[in-house]
Amino acid sequence: MWKYFLIVIILWVAITAQAENATKNENDLFHLYREDQTFENFIKAANHFNSQKEESKDPESDLMLSYLYYIELENHLRILGNELDSLNNRTKFQFANLLLSLGRFQESIEIYEILNTTTPAWSCPWRHKGEAYFKSGKLEDAEYALLKAIETRVEHYDAYVMLADVQKEMGNYKEALTTLETGLSYKGKDIEDPEEEVMDLDVKFLYLELLKLNNKKEKIKPLEQELLKIAPEDERWNNLR
Repeated sequence: MWKYFLIVIILWVAITAQAENATKNENDLFHLYREDQTFENFIKAANHFNSQKEESKDPESDLMLSYLYYIELENHLRILGNELDSLNNRTKFQFANLLLSLGRFQESIEIYEILNTTTPAWSCPWRHKGEAYFKSGKLEDAEYALLKAIETRVEHYDAYVMLADVQKEMGNYKEALTTLETGLSYKGKDIEDPEEEVMDLDVKFLYLELLKLNNKKEKIKPLEQELLKIAPEDERWNNLR
């Protein structure tokens, strides 16, 4: 009996020590990267936690990976920011779009403004700056930027859609409806493809909302019936009925 008990104790000590070493190795890899943030150390740590994730399905591995990716992302954003003057206009635009997607609106606006100055006839930076202002709650600035996007490219469909949304939020319902209907006349005619964030269903619901706000009864019913067929469970119905 004592012999069996002794074997159990020895096994328990060995397993505990192994678990402690594994934790120590994990911490070592993570802290090694924290102390020396080279790409090589990032890959070592990321590969380790990816392996842990696959083997044990441990959600903590996802947390550690997220932290690693966040640090690495911040490093690259800082590098791009420091090298901003040397970037070509297309890369500056893509960098600003990344910042916009991360919710870093003011940083993105500053880059769009550089592009507005150096390439004032380029519509896209105006449109995206309008989006950044819109998401920042600066509606008048957003309206101005989106009007400039349309001024520089009259068929810029996405700019009309976002401008209509901005004008709706400003309480200018009649103007918003006119803007959207003008934009719809350019759908499919833009010299550039409509951007991915502007979905056809979103536009239809915006149009229906504006029709209701302007009491355009003759146009409401057919669009309502169309949307009920394709999106009967859409949560936006809660605000429209």
